[in-house]
Amino acid sequence: MQKHLYLISGLGADERIFDNLIFPPGYKVTYLPWFQPQPEEPISQYAARMAQHIQADGPCVLLGVSFGGIMSLEIARHRPVDKIILLSSIKSSREKPFYYNLIRKLKIHRLPDQLIYKHRGGIVRRFLNTETPYEQQLVNEYLQKQDLTFTKWAVNAILHWEYDNKPAELIHIHGANDLPFPARYLQPTHLVPNAGHFMVLNRAAIINQILTEVL
Repeated sequence: MQKHLYLISGLGADERIFDNLIFPPGYKVTYLPWFQPQPEEPISQYAARMAQHIQADGPCVLLGVSFGGIMSLEIARHRPVDKIILLSSIKSSREKPFYYNLIRKLKIHRLPDQLIYKHRGGIVRRFLNTETPYEQQLVNEYLQKQDLTFTKWAVNAILHWEYDNKPAELIHIHGANDLPFPARYLQPTHLVPNAGHFMVLNRAAIINQILTEVL
């Protein structure tokens, strides 16, 4: 019987982020695209709408990168899943770095766009740990087409995210050098040495080995 695996990319990314991943046979792999959030929409409501795009009759596997991992956990509140695989993400709000809460309390993310988002390119490139010209080009394309309304909504959703559930089966693959979610604040099931936040592309060989073991 064919199994269903759904992929959710990170903030601003698309399905190309998964180009280097190889999945075991027997899976129907589907990418779940992001769509426009409603004004001030809670992340739980957005996840419920995204869950409606899952066509599997029964439980499925969710694989999410970064913010896509957070969304995978939220989707699991609304429908049964066999397994959740997180890449470069966090599995509870307790794993957010302490300064995320500081940013939220001081409402730094609410400052005028020209102070926070207009020059975000340099910060994004630094945090993603890009290693190759292709990765840099991909990030540049993401930044050029990124919807600022969606970005601001997602940043606010991450800062206010509260989650402490324990899904039945969760695989958490993380890079030792991840900057947005530093490894010292969390406990992944698999820690990839010398890997940054873009490891889904530049450490795909290691991730593929893990996927073969857990799927």
